[in-house]
Amino acid sequence: MVRTRYFFSETFTSLKRNFFMGFTAITTVAITLFIVGFFAIIVYDIQGIMSSVKSQVELRVYLKDEISEELKEYIEQEIISWEETESVEYVSKDLALERFKKQMEGSDILKEIEGNPLPASFDITLNNPEKIDQVELRFYDKDGNFIEGVDDVIYERKVVKPLFSITAIIGTIAFLIIIALLLAAIVLIFNTIRLSIYARRKEIEVMKLVGATNWFVRIPFLFEGFFEGFAGSIISIILLYFIGNFLLIKGERAIVDIMRIKELAIVGSGNVMLYVYVGVLVLGGLIGILSSVIALRRYVKV
Repeated sequence: MVRTRYFFSETFTSLKRNFFMGFTAITTVAITLFIVGFFAIIVYDIQGIMSSVKSQVELRVYLKDEISEELKEYIEQEIISWEETESVEYVSKDLALERFKKQMEGSDILKEIEGNPLPASFDITLNNPEKIDQVELRFYDKDGNFIEGVDDVIYERKVVKPLFSITAIIGTIAFLIIIALLLAAIVLIFNTIRLSIYARRKEIEVMKLVGATNWFVRIPFLFEGFFEGFAGSIISIILLYFIGNFLLIKGERAIVDIMRIKELAIVGSGNVMLYVYVGVLVLGGLIGILSSVIALRRYVKV
């Protein structure tokens, strides 16, 4: 109990001595973790939008008009058996024409249509849209021609491939920015602890001469670093709460209304914000302790 009081007393004494550096460290950690948490929310929402868009990517397999019922059923069962297939819908010629008429309702093009020129098709939704190229190849034979009964295979290549690239790029950029911000916070707390050690260097020497253990010397500095990281994380959580509930939530509600996407960070049902708060809190403490450990190993030769 006495030692605990001593450690806390030394921690806050050191913070008073280096108030400006300590305040700067706490502020930097708060801003850094706020940006990290903010980025985490934005990236989660972007990934949710991208996933929703990707889930709507369909591979459409057009069938030849003369295809037999047996061959049609065989192809359908083959598609269903693939592990990449999430769902498959058979669209008959009549249904295809009906849908086309609804899309073109009021257009003069309908007057020019005679009979039913539209083919039947299979609309395939994949559980992993990134494998769409692999699935497409299964409708070709060894000579590069379509397999029997298939007339054409299409999907939005111009949209799909850039979409996958954008998703990967966003994730990479966000990761690099977060790492850079965390390193900046670690360096600042490291410098704060280093100054504290320098200011108390003679006191540390005396403590060692009278028999103080290594951990007895180190613990107040670890407490100081942890306090700076923890205090910064609390401030960042408060900022995230107000920004999230009074600003970001409006954008998410607009996305829900327009795109019908429900799995977003704030308005979703996955408690994402709770995970963000906990993550920020843990990161703050870890940043403080890690910075202190690095500074102690380098500047306290005990």
